[in-house]
Amino acid sequence: MSGKFYFTVDADRDANVPVPGRAAAGSAGGAEPRFSSSVKGAEIILDILDEIGMKAVFFAEGRTAGKGFPGISSHCIGLHGYDHEDFSGMRTGIRFSREEKRSILRAGYEAVSDALGKPVCFRAPYMVYDPEIISMLPEFGIRADSSLYTEGSCGPYRLESGLAEYPVPKSKDSRGKTIAAYLWPMHEGKRGPGDYIRMAAGREFFTLATHTWHMCETCDGKIMDRSYSESNAENLLAVLSGILDSGFRAEVISGSLRTRRAGNGLIRENRSPPS
Repeated sequence: MSGKFYFTVDADRDANVPVPGRAAAGSAGGAEPRFSSSVKGAEIILDILDEIGMKAVFFAEGRTAGKGFPGISSHCIGLHGYDHEDFSGMRTGIRFSREEKRSILRAGYEAVSDALGKPVCFRAPYMVYDPEIISMLPEFGIRADSSLYTEGSCGPYRLESGLAEYPVPKSKDSRGKTIAAYLWPMHEGKRGPGDYIRMAAGREFFTLATHTWHMCETCDGKIMDRSYSESNAENLLAVLSGILDSGFRAEVISGSLRTRRAGNGLIRENRSPPS
């Protein structure tokens, strides 16, 4: 039996950074957000996905969704807040009330729906899991979340809210160093494609994540030159192809996913999501 592979992409503002005292995130180098690298990076990722015939999940911010992402609408759409808000308040010092959180979700949901299609899943900005946010998601027809890291089973499993959780795995590599299935170290030249292919090996489920802007801009806001960006794209293609070639089947997180509770707490799929 082949494993199930979920490739997820955060479509958010370029090199997002929290701004103390303000709900909306900025971009590296300034408090005001930029979007050009995110749009360009999305085009690069879409070309790679078209080349290998693979569908992905795009978690889009409400404000970013309207900046122009041709092709994303043919993939699974998720919600990623409105302005890349830090719902914990730890980075910005802002504490949102329950109604403020609901208002942010509504604004993000409506903006993403208008620009790309209705989101069916959610990922919290900064991967900050907030039970109060999670409890509100069913109000918007959202039935799945991917806001948690896990060192155990890669799921999916059922949350108390009833949502299906698709966690991003974290483990130790052959050198004993922590590796998470977020590709930013590869984009920054600190890891190679093989690290993530080996990480996926032997798993029943594997959720991999990246950002659109990271295809052509580094975390500190430096725009990659053409050679760097092309190498970056080649590495992403190598990771995706390598995982698929190792026996995984590409899947998407879908609102139409039908599940039943298994004895071990995992959610088992009765019907595969549409490709």
